[in-house]
Amino acid sequence: MFKLLTTRTATRAQITPRLIQNAFESTTSATPVEQVPRFVTYAYFLTRTANMSLPVYLDVKKNKAVKHTLIQRIEGDISKLRQELSDELGISASKIRVKPPRALKISGDHTEAICEWLTTKGF
Repeated sequence: MFKLLTTRTATRAQITPRLIQNAFESTTSATPVEQVPRFVTYAYFLTRTANMSLPVYLDVKKNKAVKHTLIQRIEGDISKLRQELSDELGISASKIRVKPPRALKISGDHTEAICEWLTTKGF
């Protein structure tokens, strides 16, 4: 058993410098300045849920006849988000309603399109 312990510590001592060297090389090979992503600030922000998913939900009522898309956890300017949704996704502004505690309710099933749009914007 004593021989096994000394063997493990010897290999650990040999492996550690390689790990440090690899970590150092990965930090020193920085990407060029042109490839560094720029941070964009918006007038609104969506906080993610506890399992890190977007707060976009589908609300189905009346035996699957009526479908509404809900966007919750909105902080900031909700009307700006409403305007950008109607402009960029082609949803008419009359179908998008503001719910009082930081949410939007949209008539129809638009969950996939909204999730894709939000991820392309960086949320």
